Amino acid sequence: MKIRSIRIENYKIFKNFTIDFTHKDKALSLIVLAGINGSGKSTLLNFVYEVISKPTLYNQSSDKIIIEEYDIVHNEKELQEYQIGGSEDWEIQPLIPPFESKIHYLKTYSTDVNYARDTIITFIDKLIYEKDVKSSDAYLQVQILMETIFNGFAMKIEFNMIDKDRNIFFKNRNNEKIAISELSTGEQELITKAFSLYLDDIKDSVILIDEPESSLHPNWQNRILKIYEDFAIKNNNQIIIATHSPHIIASAKKESLKLLVNKNGKIEVVSDFEGSYGYEVQKVLLEIMDIDSLRNYEIEQKLTLLKDIVSKNNYKSAEFKKLEKELEEMLGRNDKDLMLLRLEIAKRRKHNEKN
Repeated sequence: MKIRSIRIENYKIFKNFTIDFTHKDKALSLIVLAGINGSGKSTLLNFVYEVISKPTLYNQSSDKIIIEEYDIVHNEKELQEYQIGGSEDWEIQPLIPPFESKIHYLKTYSTDVNYARDTIITFIDKLIYEKDVKSSDAYLQVQILMETIFNGFAMKIEFNMIDKDRNIFFKNRNNEKIAISELSTGEQELITKAFSLYLDDIKDSVILIDEPESSLHPNWQNRILKIYEDFAIKNNNQIIIATHSPHIIASAKKESLKLLVNKNGKIEVVSDFEGSYGYEVQKVLLEIMDIDSLRNYEIEQKLTLLKDIVSKNNYKSAEFKKLEKELEEMLGRNDKDLMLLRLEIAKRRKHNEKN
C-alpha cells in the first residue's frame, strides 16, 4: 500500500493544499518532508494517520488521499486505486478496504520499549518453536541481523539473551549485561524503531516517522535513511519521514524530497530541486532549508559589522581593532572569515599604495 497524492482543502494550517508522492507515475517508497518549524511536517503526518486509520470520518470531506495497492489476482499483480475522503466523486470509488492495520506512526521521542521487547521475543520464539533453532543460535541470529542492518554504525552493544521473566538483555563492550531501558537514547531509538520494524516484518503498509534523527549522533543520521529506504523497498512499504536534519536531507534522492514552506500564511510544496543527495550539510542548510547563516546570530552580526568597516577602508580604526580582537578570542585567529578579511585588507593596502 502506498499513497499517491494528498489533497487538503482545510485542515489546521493547510488550505487548498496538494502534495504528490509519485515519480514517473509510480508511488515513491520513501518520502522526506523537510522544512522549518511551523511548516506543517508533523501536522501532515497527523492528517495522514487520522484519515487512513479512521476513514469513515472523512467520507463526506473534501479532503482526500489517493492510495494504490497491488492485489494478487490470478497470480498477477493488479493495481487498485482508492480514494479516502472527497464527497464530489465518492460514489464511483471502489469500496475502501480495512486500511487501519496498514498505517503505523512512530512519533518523535516515542521509544516504545515494550513493543521492541515483544517484537524481539516473538522473533526468537518463532525461531525456537517453529524452526527448531536452539536458543543460543536464535540469539546469535538476532545479533547477526543487528550487525547486518546497522553495518557502519559502530554500535557498542550486542544482543545477549532473554531471561526466565521474559526480559531481554544486551551486553556492552565490557561484557556487562544491560536491559533495553538502560541503553543510550540513540541506541534505544535504533532498536525500538528501525530494528523493530525489520523484526516485525511489516509489509504493504504506510509508515510515518516523525524526526528519526532524535537522539542520533550525526554519523548515525547520515546512515539512518538508507536503513528505512531498504526496508520500504524490500517489503513494499512506503515510509514518510518528517525531519529537520540536514544529514538526513542530504541522504535523500531529489525525487523523494518535499520541502514545505510557509508563504504568506499558505503552506506550499517545493520539490523541483536540482539535487540534494550527497550535498554537504552547509549546502543543505543554505540552499534547501534557507538558513540565513551557519553561525549564531551574535557572531554573524559582529562579522557583518567588521566586514562593513573594512569595506569603508576604516580597518585602522580603534573600533575595528577592538572588534577584530574580540572575534579572534572567540573564533581563533585561523577562522576562515577572519583570514579572508585579512586578505581583503592586504589587497586594499596594496591598492592604496599604488594610488
